[in-house]
Amino acid sequence: MDSNFTFNKQRRDYLTVLRGRKRPAWAPVKRNLLAVPNRPGAYHKNTDVDIRTLEVPVRIKAEDIADLQKVKEDLADWLITESVEELIFDDEPDRSYFAMVDGELDLEELVNRGKGTLTFICPDPYKYGLMKVQRSNSGTVTARNEGSVEALPTFEIEVDADYTNIDISNGDLMNRIGRVVNIEDYATSREERVFNDSLSSLTGWAKTEGAVHIDGLATGNMKVDSGRFIAADFGTTVDAWHGPYYKKSIGQTLTDFRIETMVELVNTGEDKFGKVEVYLLDENNYSVCMLTIKDVDSSGKRIYATMRTGGGDQGFKDLISTSGEKESTYWNFYGILRIERVGTRWTAYVAKVDKTTGKHTARSFVEFNDAEQQFMRQPAQVGIYLAQYGTRKVASLRADDVKVYKINQLTENQIPYIVKAGDVVTFDHKNQVILINGEPRMDLKAFSGEFFKLNRGINTISTSPPLPIKATWRERYK
Repeated sequence: MDSNFTFNKQRRDYLTVLRGRKRPAWAPVKRNLLAVPNRPGAYHKNTDVDIRTLEVPVRIKAEDIADLQKVKEDLADWLITESVEELIFDDEPDRSYFAMVDGELDLEELVNRGKGTLTFICPDPYKYGLMKVQRSNSGTVTARNEGSVEALPTFEIEVDADYTNIDISNGDLMNRIGRVVNIEDYATSREERVFNDSLSSLTGWAKTEGAVHIDGLATGNMKVDSGRFIAADFGTTVDAWHGPYYKKSIGQTLTDFRIETMVELVNTGEDKFGKVEVYLLDENNYSVCMLTIKDVDSSGKRIYATMRTGGGDQGFKDLISTSGEKESTYWNFYGILRIERVGTRWTAYVAKVDKTTGKHTARSFVEFNDAEQQFMRQPAQVGIYLAQYGTRKVASLRADDVKVYKINQLTENQIPYIVKAGDVVTFDHKNQVILINGEPRMDLKAFSGEFFKLNRGINTISTSPPLPIKATWRERYK
């Protein structure tokens, strides 16, 4: 029976694994020894685990010698990756290696066939089993690790109220996010949500037209589609940005604040353009800050996220202006844009958000201190602008929701709540990161907190306060 493998979730029918493969029984170990004068032998100091190397003899087949060259090109496109990917052999379906190709494949070619040896290296030398999951509503979960080494777990905790800290412990070690309220302290809210619009209705939103203090002309009409704002039409055609612009009052004037919005720009073709902009405005309709996702690239798949402070008659400063690490990082963007100001300190954040898991990816975070206090306007309104450029085809532009928070100044003995009912706190002990609703919040990690592993055998994991918990892990093998 022919054998094969799956790499990076892909397979190739033209490839067969031959006999003679080399899969070591365990990852290479290196004993570090300390020699002592006048003592026979040496002391064992510690052990290093080296990378694992897998040699896989393969045969590839094609229609003819010309097709064989095309098959080799496809093989290279599949196997040569910039990072490690999951590798699963057919004869070991319940174990995974995380590997990348090393060296070259020198094939012995005969008409329409080729034979050679693939070399995979595993920087993480361990084999991994299938994902295991344990849940508990009591705040205590039992996790049995049947692997041959410690496992790297992830814990998801469902929050049922406001808390200043969430702890997770295995009885010996503890990890924590937030701060404990001591007898001389008291808990309070650092922020108050003063504006929360799911954009499922135009009620309260005022249409604005003409040359206003935004990056374009206000023309056309907004409408609601599936609980979000889209453009009904973009109005008068001009050779510039133009489209519907609607405003709504926050209900008060703020000093320290945060605004965050979920927006979407879906571009099914490289010749479509457009932008979604969300503004905070002062009482005179001047921009306090602007959050934008836009497609202006006619030659590729670059989608730009821009977060800007100021605008109008006072100039501006771009806090973030990025298309991500790669050309297509923000292609078909759905995600979060956020700006916060406390005193003279501005922060900006952008991330793509997985609609299923809520996890944040392709993140960018920037801080800026407005030492000269140039950008100190006080927000009183929210504006939403969906724009087309000239007569160019438009991408699908959507604004999903907008939230604005008033940020309170706290005294030394006021401990802020860090989570609220409905939040999910994730302690990812594999990647050593803590998330709230998919967003990394390592700024809230307690200095004394430790990312611990699952020991071999039975592990009892508890949360404080007791909350529903889900533990997931993959057992590892030498």
